[in-house]
Amino acid sequence: MNKDQKLELLRDVFSPMSPIRQKDFFSGRLTQLEKVAEAINEIGQHAILYGERGVGKTSLANIMVAGYTNIYTVKITCNRQDAFKTLWQSAFESIQFAKTTQGLGFNAQTTTQIVNMGNQISSIVNLRPSHVLNALNSFGSYRMLFIFDEFDNIQAEKTRAAFADLIKSLSDNNINTTVVLVGIADSIESLVGNHQSLERCLKQVKMPRMKKEESEEIINKGMQKLGIKIENKIREKIIEFSSGFPHYIHLLCKFGAKELIQNDKNNFSESYLTIAIRAGIENTSEQLRGSYKKAILSSNNSSRWRDLLFACANADIDEFNSFTVSDVIKEYNKVTGRAVKNGNLNYNLNQLTKEDRGEILNKLGKGKSTRYTFLNPMMRAFVKLKIHSAD
Repeated sequence: MNKDQKLELLRDVFSPMSPIRQKDFFSGRLTQLEKVAEAINEIGQHAILYGERGVGKTSLANIMVAGYTNIYTVKITCNRQDAFKTLWQSAFESIQFAKTTQGLGFNAQTTTQIVNMGNQISSIVNLRPSHVLNALNSFGSYRMLFIFDEFDNIQAEKTRAAFADLIKSLSDNNINTTVVLVGIADSIESLVGNHQSLERCLKQVKMPRMKKEESEEIINKGMQKLGIKIENKIREKIIEFSSGFPHYIHLLCKFGAKELIQNDKNNFSESYLTIAIRAGIENTSEQLRGSYKKAILSSNNSSRWRDLLFACANADIDEFNSFTVSDVIKEYNKVTGRAVKNGNLNYNLNQLTKEDRGEILNKLGKGKSTRYTFLNPMMRAFVKLKIHSAD
């Protein structure tokens, strides 16, 4: 490949700004794919894919769309203005098929017309789950998969309840349709409410942060496609900085590989990682950069707030990605060389939950059971990049 061909391929291999759309460039997440596939292949089963922002839910949804050749698949992205009617209207309008009619008489000709399924519900003002069920049953033996991405954007409880009722009805009365809901959430209750009747028919698939092996797979497959060698220690650093978020894996690999290709080099070394980190920080969302700037602001140029933020990013986390004051103090003393004791940072950590300090943290519990998480989970990875760039 020449330079231009490599740069064109790079856009597909490492894609930090948009979800992966082609299966050839998708890595990891085999467990989650298999669980969703089990739901699709099980009669009466549906699925909900949920997890933190930035862990690759939409990319996996895109692979589902491309991965089933024997199923008619429709993917709809939800927005805050959507209601039950608008979502299913959009879904049905994506479905068109040819209907052939035989004329009457000996020499009658057959006629073929294109049927838009959106017409089945367009005239219904108050669309109910039963209307959608009837329309889906009219498809006959066609296998259908409907994916509703960014379902967390749906604010109306009425709409969420209607989806819950529809899924239950489909499970009991339609064997050819599968609905998959995808959204940012800590639990399914925040997406569809507390509907115990869904436990039987709705497979819960949590999308965790990426394991080290999955992160390695993204890096190794991508670099191999581009003909770039990467040093083991550089790969380890990229994985550490990314904190389990595929976005940052793609971000650092893209900008490092881009610099290599433009300079006709093929060895991803420390110097190219430094370039990638600098470019990655510059291309991180304004929301993250703005919150970080607020958090470290000091009237006397003190590094106290920056050191505290660095300590939070490096603190040990539990299975819920939260950390304690003690975890932070341990890292803070490493960063500063001081011997701060428990309780001395309580005020400062609490300030990082407030708007004038960027709302960096979210406080959980009270007293000795207090724990903290990053309000935007991707802030942890961003802070790690800032740590390295400050070295």
